[in-house]
Formats: sequence, C-alpha cells, structure tokens
Amino acid sequence: MSKPRRWLLLLCGYLLAVILAASAAQHWNYRQLTVKAQHQSDNLAAFIRYEIGRYADLPKQIASSELLQSLLSQLPDSTEQLNQYLFQLQRSADVADLYLVNPAGIVLATSNVNERVHYLGRDFGFRPYVQQALAGQDAQYYALGHTSERRGYYYSVPVRIEGKILAVMVAKVDLEPIEQHQQQIAGLADSHFMVTGQSDEVFLSDVPQWRLTSLTGQALTSAEQQRYITQAIKPLQYAVGSALLAPSYPLWHLPLGDKTLSFLPYQRTLAEFGWTLTVLASPAAHRAALWSALLLVTLLYSSAVLAVWVRRERKKRHQQLLQHNQQLEQRVIARTKDLAETNRQLIRQIERREQTETELAQTEQHLVQAAKLATIGALSASLNHELNQPLTALQSYAQTTEKLLDKGYLDDAKTNIQAMRQLMQRLSVIVAQFKDFSRKSSGKSQLVQVNKLILDALGIVRHQCQQQGVKLRLQLPEQSPVVLADGIQLEQVLVNILTNGVQAMTGQADAAFHIAVKTQAQQVSIHIRDQGPGIEPHHLERIFEAFFTTKQRDGLGLGLSISQRIVQSFGGQLEVRNSPQGGAEFIIVLLTATTGC
Repeated sequence: MSKPRRWLLLLCGYLLAVILAASAAQHWNYRQLTVKAQHQSDNLAAFIRYEIGRYADLPKQIASSELLQSLLSQLPDSTEQLNQYLFQLQRSADVADLYLVNPAGIVLATSNVNERVHYLGRDFGFRPYVQQALAGQDAQYYALGHTSERRGYYYSVPVRIEGKILAVMVAKVDLEPIEQHQQQIAGLADSHFMVTGQSDEVFLSDVPQWRLTSLTGQALTSAEQQRYITQAIKPLQYAVGSALLAPSYPLWHLPLGDKTLSFLPYQRTLAEFGWTLTVLASPAAHRAALWSALLLVTLLYSSAVLAVWVRRERKKRHQQLLQHNQQLEQRVIARTKDLAETNRQLIRQIERREQTETELAQTEQHLVQAAKLATIGALSASLNHELNQPLTALQSYAQTTEKLLDKGYLDDAKTNIQAMRQLMQRLSVIVAQFKDFSRKSSGKSQLVQVNKLILDALGIVRHQCQQQGVKLRLQLPEQSPVVLADGIQLEQVLVNILTNGVQAMTGQADAAFHIAVKTQAQQVSIHIRDQGPGIEPHHLERIFEAFFTTKQRDGLGLGLSISQRIVQSFGGQLEVRNSPQGGAEFIIVLLTATTGC
C-alpha cells in the first residue's frame, strides 16, 4: 500500500471516530442537561405554587370576618374605616392589593387608597374574576393590571350577608418577585424560564425581552386580549430546531439581547393556573465536555496509530527492545518495591489515624460527661436545698406522728403519713432528675419530645433561677414537636445555656428567660433569650471556639464548643446573637423526626 493511500485511510478513520464520539458526547450532555432542567423545573414550579397559592384562602377569610361585614353594612359612612382595615390586612398578609367591588363593578374600598394611583371608584366590572364572584363563584385569574399596569394573579370571592351578595373581595398577588428571586430559589444560574398562557403568550420570564410576547405570533382572542387591556402582544422571533448530532433533542433559538442563542427546553403544565412552565437550559456550559470527548478520541486514535507504528518498528529493533524491556523490568521491580514500602507506611498511618480518631471520640465523650458533672457540681447547692426542705419536713412529720400515735389520734397520724408519702415522692422525683441528667449517654439517637426536654432542663436549674430571681416566660406549642437526637446530650446543651444565662443575669432586678419553640417546614427551633448584658460583638465570632471563655474564673471555654458539636452531630445547628430586645439569644435548630429519619 502506498504511503499517500495509507495516510488517507488514517484520516478517514480519524474523522469517523470524531463524528461517533461527538454524537455520543452530545447525547450524553443533552441527557444530563434534560435531567438538570427537570430538577430546575420542579424547584421553580414549587416556588411559583407557593408564592401564589399561599394567598388562595385570604379573600375568603376576609369576606367571612364579622368586622368586614359590619363595616360593609354601614356604607357609605364606613368607607374610610374599610380602606384602613384593608390597608392593615394588606400589610400584615404581605399581598400586593386588597379591594372590595360592589355589584355594579365599582371599587368601593381598597388598601391602596393613600397611593397616588389607587383603585377607589374604578370600574372593574369587565374583569371575569369580578363577574364570576358576583355570580356566586370563587374565581382566580391572571392579567395585566388595568390601573397599576403590573402583572398579577387575582383571587376573588363573593361577600354574602344574610345570603345576599353585597360585594366581591379581591386579593391581587404581585408576580414580579417571582422573576426577581428565581435565580436563588430555583437554581437557574445557567438557565432561563418563561411562563406562557393558554394562547402561548409569555406572561412571566426572567428575561424582560421575552415578556408579553407571543410564541405563535397569532392574534389573541378578545377574551384573552382582555387580560392585557391595550398592551400589544408582539410575536417573539424564535425558531425550533434540533441538535446536529442529537436530533432527538429539540432546540429553541431565542433572541437574547442583540444575539440569538440556542436553548434546550423542558416544559411542564401548571394546570391550577392555566399556565405552561418552560425551563430553557443553555447547552453552552456543556460544550467543554464535547471538546474533552474530541480530545480523548484524538488521544486514543493517536495511541492506536502509534501502537501500529511501534509494532512495525519492533520487527526492526527486536534485540534493542528486548534489552530495553529488561531495563524496564528492573525499574518496575525497584519501583514496585518502593510502592510496597510506601503502601505499608500508608497502612500504618491510616491505622494511627483511626486510633487517634477513636481516642478523640472517647475524649469528647469524657469531656461531655465531665462538663455534665461540672454542671451538677455547680448546681450542688441547689440540689442540697431541694433535698433539705423535704427531709426537714419529713423529720418534723415523723416526730409529730409519733406523738399522735402515742395519744391515739390515728386519723391525724394517717394524714401525716400521707403527707410524708408525698414528700418522699417529691424526693424521688428530684433525685431521678439529677440521676437521669448525670448518667452517661449511650450515644444513640431516639425520639425526643422537645417540650418535655425543655421542662426537664428547667427542673435542673429551677432552684438556681429562684435564687437569682430569674423569671421564666415559656412559649411552647400545645402539640410538642418530636426530634431524633440523644436526649441526654441535648438536655446537657440546654442546661449549659441556661446556667450561663443565670450567671450572666446575676444581680439584675428584671432577670428573665424567654424560651420559645417554633416549627417551620421540617425544622424545629428552640429560642433561649436572657435579659443579661449580651455578648461583646468581637466575641460572637469566637464564642464556639474550644477554650475560649469570657468568664474571669471557673471557665475552661469548653461548654459552648462541646454543645455545638453535640447539636451538629444530630444534623442541627447552634447559633447565638445579641437580641434587639436585649440580652443574648441562643437558637438550636433541629430536624423533625420524620426529616431526620
């Protein structure tokens, strides 16, 4: 075979390998991009449903309120009061606007009456959501605001008094925050999105250039155009194509600024709003993988060609290669020996590290137990007082009972014995509290009632609080949250924080603890705020460091450091800040039991 023909075959083989590799790489990239777009779509859809749907019941709640119905029945004298009432509700609910429409379609009260452009006296009778509500049906509708010219989602309900519809209660949800916050919430850093209506008009998008345009370019029906008043819906100049080497994946070519870029679309239906959500992922970020695949093919193909060339050369230099192989074998043996020694050293290092980690874990357990016993030592005076009171009373009852028995007063003696039994039960509870607190933790997580945990911890420091005149203000939910944690260790964390707080408030006349339990999503947070002097700002960043303490004496600086490690071991967080109301506030955030499992 001639040399030019050989080079031509090599070039054809290389081109074929490049095409196959590029096709496989592009299919893989688009498949990954589709999965990413689906995940982004899930997040964004959930965000949109939350941002809009949380106001769905607001108009109904307002319409059924006695105050609104009372003010409505006093019109027109109560117009100003109605406006103020709606304004207060709008501020507290954080909704865009609230307004009442009379049966003639005229706005009779609105929350934005004090703004330069307001709805009072406006005719909204042409809006479908007003017409449906006047017909006795709850309605929802999306449109461009007739007065504000801002896009919104509307919820409306009829307001009935004695079975008669006297007005329509409307809540408008501003949709622009969805466009402003989607980057952080939906994770669309490398992508864009659009929400289209029933006529394929773009109602929402993070790209201003795409908003209020039409994908199809067809004119809207009169009913659909009513959503946008006089706003013209212009066609969006875009085209649909497919990837060159992956034709099964569609690509949308859309204008972005002064350029036209390609995007991989992923669509889902938001049926409750009558929308279609489209996430547009940019393939540009994945082009590096394509170039990597081409480079890999080039390297592999070059290696194969080189191997063939080496084989041909091998026939000519057989003896030379044999000698070279012998040298290589000797080098391999030497390097293998070095590698074996290095491997043995690594194994020894790993064993020493595992041993060190085990010792560190044991040391941490000892520190936790030592901190717990130190706390008990600090509370020993409280424990002595808690035990002495019942013991003194028992001694007095015993002497009195002996005299009563001598005199034959059996009923009185029986009463004293019952009182002695109650005192003994109280002693048993006190001893059990400190016994449970002092016993060593098993290190295993279990279901823990948060309310009971707080009350048990307060039982440990109760007398210390009484001595210092510290008041307790609790805000505990009726249904106690449940977390998955080591109850003994978590109780130690609470006792440590409470003990520090009592010390910080020593000598204060208004000393008090504010303890609240809050639940949000799948988290439980325990807020413990004292009314002490707070923490110096330059100490806040180091407050959880080991051996850092602000105490002049009797402080190793391990309590809060160990407490943070304990909370983190349950998948939680321990935070501290200076409260605006004064004092230091510790916040323990834990996962609920269902989340932790």
